[in-house]
Amino acid sequence: MEPFSSHWRMTNRQLAEALKESLIVLDSSVMLDLYRVTPSARAEMINSLLIVKESLWIPHQVALEFHSNRVSAAQDQLNFYDETCKSLEAAQKQALQRINEFANRSALKDEEKKDLKGPLEQAFRVAIERVRSHQGLFDLTLGKVLNDDPVLKDLARLLDGRVGDPLSDEEYATAQGEADRRKGEKIPPGYKDGAKKSNSAGDYIWWEQTLIKAAEDRVPILIVSNDEKEDWITKRADFSLGPRAELTREMWQRAGVPLRLVNFPRFLEGIKGSSTVSVSRETLSQADIARRRGGERSRRVRVSPRLVKDFEDFMLAAIERREASLGRNMSERDRVTGDLEGEELLDAEIEQANFAIGMYRDWVREIRQAVSDAPLVKGRLLLSIDNESLRRALVRRARMWSEGENENP
Repeated sequence: MEPFSSHWRMTNRQLAEALKESLIVLDSSVMLDLYRVTPSARAEMINSLLIVKESLWIPHQVALEFHSNRVSAAQDQLNFYDETCKSLEAAQKQALQRINEFANRSALKDEEKKDLKGPLEQAFRVAIERVRSHQGLFDLTLGKVLNDDPVLKDLARLLDGRVGDPLSDEEYATAQGEADRRKGEKIPPGYKDGAKKSNSAGDYIWWEQTLIKAAEDRVPILIVSNDEKEDWITKRADFSLGPRAELTREMWQRAGVPLRLVNFPRFLEGIKGSSTVSVSRETLSQADIARRRGGERSRRVRVSPRLVKDFEDFMLAAIERREASLGRNMSERDRVTGDLEGEELLDAEIEQANFAIGMYRDWVREIRQAVSDAPLVKGRLLLSIDNESLRRALVRRARMWSEGENENP
């Protein structure tokens, strides 16, 4: 069954065995999520990692990414509280507007209107106050992370002497070239990061460092990562199974050892089931929430309202131009007879125009929905966009703005 391990999930027994016999490789996503949970959950997570301390190892690239992103991870958690409050305030405002509209159209008296609005205002006030109280329990501030970071201290003790060496300059240049090749041919891992403006080769580099380590130690590899993009994980019906078959095969070819991959919540469940360490249900829940929020963060785009308006105007102009072109091509198509080459050319242009019009209409609808759901933080909208093509187009538009470029629809 080993050659097909990419297509089934490990049982609890298999996970317990893997924890005992494997080199356990942590991804930066796991370490950064320690900044996004409560102090008590963080303590249980660190204690769980201590159980397998002798088997832990992280690639140099993972350590680099962790240090580069730890402050922003803490800021992300701090922003989360503010974003939640702002979202509640926006929802309250929208709800009250609807009640006012209802009251006016129904000719309600002031007392009736007050009776409708009072309980709603009270409910929102209590909810916002409770969110703020939870914010007060969070023990990290930017000043503390910068000057006396408790997470960094815990990880330093845990991973002392367990960080891999960097690639040499020659090896790094080769890895960069291989990462570019894999992006173009969609060979895992890392091709899903092709649109990143910086560190787009990071996933492949730490994978290469892991392959080198595995070939040296000749022990099974268990990667613990919350990165569940399709260039790492085999998915069926939206369920994560094992690592991509290409990764399993490459590990066997390079190091002759099996590869396993689990997310951090599953790792914690395995530790809980195979040791005496305490891992509460609340900690497992927080680990899973942090993991899912990681996927949400990858879909988020922070932009100014003005940029969104510009992008929407661009799409509406594109629709208008395409519709005009479509009308001309359809009129021309009606007149063309007996010219097979001309008919095929016009049919292709008509199909292309219809596709573009449909795409831009969908994008306008999706961007408007994203804006209606987005909190406004420090003058910028935090949009959550599932459509990867739309997200990339918006990021590209933002980049062009920052570079002072223009694009015609």
